[in-house]
Amino acid sequence: MTDPERRIFGVRPRFLERAVGSNRIVLYLAGFTAVLSVAGGAAMRILNPDAFPSIGQGVWWAMQTVTTVGYGDIVPSNGWGKFVGGIVMLFGVTFLSLVTALVTSALITGEQRRREQAAAEDENRAAHESLARIEARLEAIEQRLAG
Repeated sequence: MTDPERRIFGVRPRFLERAVGSNRIVLYLAGFTAVLSVAGGAAMRILNPDAFPSIGQGVWWAMQTVTTVGYGDIVPSNGWGKFVGGIVMLFGVTFLSLVTALVTSALITGEQRRREQAAAEDENRAAHESLARIEARLEAIEQRLAG
């Protein structure tokens, strides 16, 4: 049976499926977060130049916001800056949630595989022991018939 086709807002997310399938999703998420930080920092410099006199300070603020550290040493002072800040915060929380979910999923999958292998080994051991008993009985029967 095949998995049902997954759609987000009516679109099948092929890029996301390839990223997850290739086990590179964390790299893609980290890259996207870095790009978001630089873009957010540049946007803050443009939209809120009083609070962010350089792009470097904007990027510093965006990195704090994305990682949910938020020192508070630099904060947006107008509506557009707060709007961009909200977007950066949402992506930061989403990134941390996805990384946490991926790590948890990997740990659970590893444990499930370990348990499945242990169960398969137990089944194999039981089958081998049963075959050994059958072989011993057959040898005893053959000796009785031959003797």
